[in-house]
Amino acid sequence: MKRVPNLTGMVSSTVRIEPADASSQFRSGVHALDDYFARHAVKNDRDGISTAYVLRRSEADSPDWPPVLGYYTLSMAELASPLAAAVLGRKLPRYPLPVALIGRLAVDGRVQGHRVGEKLLLDALGRAFDAATRLGCLGVIVDAKDERAGRFYAKYDFVEFADEALWPRRMFLAMSTIREAFENAETPDARSGLTAS
Repeated sequence: MKRVPNLTGMVSSTVRIEPADASSQFRSGVHALDDYFARHAVKNDRDGISTAYVLRRSEADSPDWPPVLGYYTLSMAELASPLAAAVLGRKLPRYPLPVALIGRLAVDGRVQGHRVGEKLLLDALGRAFDAATRLGCLGVIVDAKDERAGRFYAKYDFVEFADEALWPRRMFLAMSTIREAFENAETPDARSGLTAS
């Protein structure tokens, strides 16, 4: 991964969502993401449909920042074998293959531009990698809602599938790429070593 050389030893900075988070007036500026967070994220988390993680304001952050800086959801999904084979360039079993899905990722508009999205994404990839040490997981998929989101994910080596033309577009990052980033870690605390490119 070009921008994520140091991932080993990452201490997760997010926590599972609580009802108080959902009522914190989180607003990313995207109605669908804000509505999901306020109305469905806690219930879906508790029902085992998708796990929601929130990044809360810390003591080191500005007191003017909102209580919840951002969130993402993580669940299992499957990917059609021909799509995975085309991206990975190798033969795979013909049945659907297991992947992790970052279903939603949103940053409160009041803290956009402070690399919160990067922190959330790396946290999600760390959790997916951890899960992949215990169960089958070929990689991570996301649905980039527009060109801007697509550019964001592409910075972290997510690739589009060749047959995607319209937005949103499904993008994929191989677990082997994530694993390599962890194994090539240079420092014990990846988060402190991140730098913008």
